[in-house]
Amino acid sequence: MMKLFNSKTVDIVFAVLLGYFAWNRYADGHTGVAILLVVVALLNIVAFIAKLNIEKKVNQNK
Repeated sequence: MMKLFNSKTVDIVFAVLLGYFAWNRYADGHTGVAILLVVVALLNIVAFIAKLNIEKKVNQNK
């Protein structure tokens, strides 16, 4: 049975949360901070995709 808060789930939740904060900072006029938060959110999405690919390769080898 899959755990509710595994690392892939946390990556997605953290990316969404960072996206929300980035939008909030952009709306307040803090563009530099918003760009930084968007970059970190995108890195979390890249990590999520990498974990999916690794899991797919491990499951194919079994």
